[in-house]
Amino acid sequence: MNYLKLESEIISSVQHLNGHQKNDVLHYIKNIEPTNHNTRLYRRKAMKQIREALNSF
Repeated sequence: MNYLKLESEIISSVQHLNGHQKNDVLHYIKNIEPTNHNTRLYRRKAMKQIREALNSF
């Protein structure tokens, strides 16, 4: 789904809400954490899980 279509769908979904509900939706959106992760830490955890899985055999 392209971003413009997605944005328009979000806007049309929010239009029927009252002011309090719109405020709740905005608060929720602002509190969504970014999806960035530390690749070094991610890789280290993945290697640890792989080693543990291989050692269990």
